[in-house]
Amino acid sequence: RIKPEFALEPYIVRGGGTIMFGPPERMKTMTAMTMAICIDAGLAFPFQVTQAPVLYVNLERPAASMQRRLGDLNRALGLEPSRPIMMLNARGRSLADVEDGIKRAVEKEGVRVGFLDSISRAGYGDLIDNRVANQTIDILNTLFDSWVGIAHSPRGDSSHMFGSMHFEAGADVIVQLLTEYQDNRIGVGLQVVKANDMKRPPLGSLGYEFDTYGVKRIW
Repeated sequence: RIKPEFALEPYIVRGGGTIMFGPPERMKTMTAMTMAICIDAGLAFPFQVTQAPVLYVNLERPAASMQRRLGDLNRALGLEPSRPIMMLNARGRSLADVEDGIKRAVEKEGVRVGFLDSISRAGYGDLIDNRVANQTIDILNTLFDSWVGIAHSPRGDSSHMFGSMHFEAGADVIVQLLTEYQDNRIGVGLQVVKANDMKRPPLGSLGYEFDTYGVKRIW
């Protein structure tokens, strides 16, 4: 028998796709960036990873904001704050707009794992359209060996991601993010609600401590 292989166990299957969802302020981008850094650097904490080149596609936030977060997370993970990861910053544009650039980066740099922030910026049409969902999943599967897409939940219902059910059908792993706030600390629960070809893991967790500059510590 052959066990599943992971880029980041148990949330990112090698050769598969993961959707990570939640309402606003659930630490989706921070968690995805933490995962991306860990895979790219081959860190043993806070996840078990297989080291591989990563591309983070940022369609949501200013480049300066992402650079600041990257430095803070690097420091909190024990890396040099200036350590880079490959990141495509294209705020205000869509996945459809930057698809060709991603292909070139993947081929040139040997990218194995891609992060899309976020699926809502895919740009292929209305997310509730089944054809749009299938096209978005197909594009991600074509671009990357393994991928993670950040998704949002509908207003008033945080139990599933917004959009066609074919997003959920097309993903191999779906992770719901749950958060708890206490003073300057935020606890993030990672609840796997779908897992193809593997046993569903128990609730995982990450902890972030903040100071006036940003992330200070991860546990």
